[in-house]
Amino acid sequence: MAAMAGCGATAREVTYLVPSDLSELPSLMAIPRDPSLQSFTLRQGAPVYLIGSGDELEIRLRDVEVTTEIVPVRSDGNVSFALVENVRAAGRTVAELDSILTVELSKYFRNPKVDIEVVEFNTQVVSLLGAIESVTSASGARIASGQGRYALKTRTTVLDLILEAGGTTPDAQLNLVRLVRGGRTYRLDIQRVLDTGEKTHNAVLQGNDIVIVPGTDLKSKKVIVLGEVSNSGVYMFSEGVRLMEALGQAGGFTTAAQRDDIRVIRIVDGTPSMFRLNFGRMVVGDVEQNVSLENDDVVYVPRSFLGDLNDVITRIQPLLSILLLPATYRDLYTTGGGLRIDTGEAQSSVSIFTTLPGTSAGKAVTPRNGGEEEESPADEAEEGEGESDRQ
Repeated sequence: MAAMAGCGATAREVTYLVPSDLSELPSLMAIPRDPSLQSFTLRQGAPVYLIGSGDELEIRLRDVEVTTEIVPVRSDGNVSFALVENVRAAGRTVAELDSILTVELSKYFRNPKVDIEVVEFNTQVVSLLGAIESVTSASGARIASGQGRYALKTRTTVLDLILEAGGTTPDAQLNLVRLVRGGRTYRLDIQRVLDTGEKTHNAVLQGNDIVIVPGTDLKSKKVIVLGEVSNSGVYMFSEGVRLMEALGQAGGFTTAAQRDDIRVIRIVDGTPSMFRLNFGRMVVGDVEQNVSLENDDVVYVPRSFLGDLNDVITRIQPLLSILLLPATYRDLYTTGGGLRIDTGEAQSSVSIFTTLPGTSAGKAVTPRNGGEEEESPADEAEEGEGESDRQ
């Protein structure tokens, strides 16, 4: 199972990719389950709802006269009905509570007959976001549909939830559905479930889960574009956004932009890493330079004239602070390696630039003592190619 896990001091969301190879299916059991957040239990192999705090019950006593009450399950998990006080309801099925209440009421009534029904499910709630249809009834009456919060009433899978909410919009990308649980994100291929009936990707939901169904028109990726572009700022994009689109959204380059030295900062294995890309190669057909961007990527276009360092710092630092970027991002901008500014923080043994996965354009730069940079012969040859290109 492929995984990208945070390993630094800064806590980061961890994304596990559900494998396409069926031989890896046992590893999917790594998706954690919290019994306290389950909405059901199994009785003779069938799922049965578990009552919880916040639910509302309709309890009916059939005696000489029928007595009906709407009874809330209190925060302590108990209910009171008729002459009976503080009976434990949370964590029990309706049948179990019925039996207990019947025993308790038999102290006051002869052969009491009790009926219980859950009329409000408020215990385990999940959220559904993204490319989900909103549906209205033929009479125009409002029904629960579309994006929103849904109570779990029984054993509910991701596909069950989507269908209950009204299905997806035409642009939904069911192969990229995301399940957020316990601070981690799991990608599920629900399209595969529909096509093959294979159930492993159709996770069973528990309370506090978040299900996100991305769409081609859904803007769910945040990319920050800074430096020598017309309009620096934060931009939202749909899935599949690439570098060229982000630069275009920011209004393109200024006249001072150094186009063959575009930087992309990204969290890789829990650590911010900086990558170098060449726009000149991109426009002549090197599609590897037009990389796919990830959520929270930072794109920086430096000046062709790097002598005006104070201007660079003045422009970049306030933006990074306003955007509340992690300090590790700011460090990459302000150290000797990040902007070629010697602040005394760069380590001589650290390689600042590396190759973005899936490209062949990066060149590693290892600062010398004092913040100077030492480039390999391969780097010099690459710069020579850049000079010839500009000529």
